[in-house]
Amino acid sequence: MALPKAFWLLWCGQTVSRLGTLAPAFLVLYLEQNGLVASGTTPLVVGLFGAGVVLSGLVGGAVADLIGPRRTIVAAQPFTAATALLFAVADNVAALCALSLITGFLSAVDRPAGAGLISAIVPPEQFSKAYSLFLVGFNIGMSLSPVLSGFLLEVSPGALFVVWAVSSLLYAALVFAVPADPLPRTADRPGGLSAALGSAARGIAEPFRTPVLVAFLLLTFLLACIYLQVNSALPLDMRDSGLTAGGIGFVLAVNAVLSVLLLPLVPRLVGGLRPHVPLVLAAAFMAVGFGANVLAGGMVSFTLATVVWTLGEVLWAPMSATFIADRAPAGRSGSYQGSYFFAWNAAFVVGSPAGLALAHAHGYGALWLSVLGLGCAVTLGFALLPRLAGFTKAPAPPTDRPDTAEELTRETR
Repeated sequence: MALPKAFWLLWCGQTVSRLGTLAPAFLVLYLEQNGLVASGTTPLVVGLFGAGVVLSGLVGGAVADLIGPRRTIVAAQPFTAATALLFAVADNVAALCALSLITGFLSAVDRPAGAGLISAIVPPEQFSKAYSLFLVGFNIGMSLSPVLSGFLLEVSPGALFVVWAVSSLLYAALVFAVPADPLPRTADRPGGLSAALGSAARGIAEPFRTPVLVAFLLLTFLLACIYLQVNSALPLDMRDSGLTAGGIGFVLAVNAVLSVLLLPLVPRLVGGLRPHVPLVLAAAFMAVGFGANVLAGGMVSFTLATVVWTLGEVLWAPMSATFIADRAPAGRSGSYQGSYFFAWNAAFVVGSPAGLALAHAHGYGALWLSVLGLGCAVTLGFALLPRLAGFTKAPAPPTDRPDTAEELTRETR
């Protein structure tokens, strides 16, 4: 069955948005190139951006459940555009730090809503397929964004923020064309600000009360600590092993290309497996792939290791979101997806700095062996998930409303 037009509007919007979004690395380059912050202030700017990203998962998911995922995405984009343009004119360190926190939050607040909107516009049996394709668009945008940002940084630095603002508004326009979120039933609708905040707080806390999801989120955090070495320790190890900047770029480009090619195939390949098996395989591939860097010393060996952990990444991304979506009760899809993004993004704050600290203290060999050991433990943890309460997907409760996915599919064909 073909995916509805509403999904492709969301796909195009997110892809355009990621293409125009300024990555933290280029934000730092812009600030230092223009003498807006001292080098000692750079870690604070990056840290505040990361703090905003971590916070966005929980808040974005709760807001999506409260007002609807489509409304959440559309409402966030004008604020993103305004904040981007403020960056172009701000020259005060305090203002730049505040803007970094806000843009970090706004750059990721749509991600739980995006997953929740996919849950609403496609039937459950098509979620893995749709989310895999959604991630293809995400990867295309994120892969091309550094190329565009690098070009604009040399030609016209201020244009970085204009492109960011325009891409955000295009995202809002495309998602605005998606059929409106159905309003909650009157009985489910919060009766005021305090009731709405209470409902949002309960939604944020709910995934952390189910044993299988608590275990899943903890294992997600640990796996992210392994994977996110790709943004910190891995490039430095490749550089110290003699790879040029072009060589490092080639190795990481292999990851991007394989992700785009393989993600659409994942749902078909793992369709007959139990829900935890793809997670076990993903963790094992990541453990072996990153652990294999202990033996790497040149472009070929680093590339082979990258191929292995990329296989884990392409298995993990859609199937982890599917695992969460299958266990989210009606009306809580955004909050449940938000808990996943919170667990993953928290590793930005812990995993990357910890990996660098270990590598600097004991060498990259010790880091990759530690990563291998942690990855094996995470793999075992995923294998044990079926023993925990809440693993079996609960049957959907009866409802007196038409199925949302069916409504939106009919409206957008």
